[in-house]
Amino acid sequence: MLPENLKKLNGNCLKLIACLTMLIDHATAGIMIPAARNGLLPDDIPYTTLNLYYRILRGIGRVAFPIFCFLLVEGFIHTKNRLRYALGLLIFGFISEPFYDVTFFAEKEEFNLNIFEVLSANRGILFDHCNVYFTLFIGLIVIWAIEKSFYLYKELQLPIWLSYVFSCCAIATGIVIAELLHTDYHGFGVALIVVLYVLRYIVPLNLFAGYMSICTLSTEYLAFTGFLLLLLYNGKRGRALGRMKYAFYIFYPLHIYLIYLIRCLVF
Repeated sequence: MLPENLKKLNGNCLKLIACLTMLIDHATAGIMIPAARNGLLPDDIPYTTLNLYYRILRGIGRVAFPIFCFLLVEGFIHTKNRLRYALGLLIFGFISEPFYDVTFFAEKEEFNLNIFEVLSANRGILFDHCNVYFTLFIGLIVIWAIEKSFYLYKELQLPIWLSYVFSCCAIATGIVIAELLHTDYHGFGVALIVVLYVLRYIVPLNLFAGYMSICTLSTEYLAFTGFLLLLLYNGKRGRALGRMKYAFYIFYPLHIYLIYLIRCLVF
């Protein structure tokens, strides 16, 4: 446990860090990969140098996801309206999906400014992947189901083992749905949310277990820095943002679309 005087980061600070590192990650994936695939990067830059830059920038981006999952759990615990919270994630998931698909998965017309033509040319990809909002939404529903199972155990005096069985079924269902929908981070993302929720009162075990739950996924071992930053969380939300809190929701689809526009204008 860190001394309290070292815990300087509130919820708003963590959101800003997550958004910035996510921007770096997505700009690298959304611009460098298509440009390299089409042979549009400068020939005078050695491949090893480009590959090094790519790995460093994508590594920085690994910081974002654990922070978003941690803040989702915090939001679930403290929000006054969980249904509105869940619907917000779902709605912005659908809003973000076209931009997410054309920026990261389009294989035809990938430098066309007309996003509708790109979607039409790549209509086969629309159901192949789902953005991170859907991962967060599924994770939220799963931890909500876990909470409800233990609430019913207390209220109806049911055997405790029924609550554990129901919780395990909810977790398994959430992971399977994430895998079937190919959501960002797949079932590993849902598992991370569950771990952070179940062990939320046991710090830093919750962060260590959370890191172990995703570190075997591709380059997610680089997410270690994100978990270290969570140790600096002071348990406070930060300044109340009012309606400005939706700026964080809007940032996701907006920054992805801007990355796509930049890619088209540059190349």
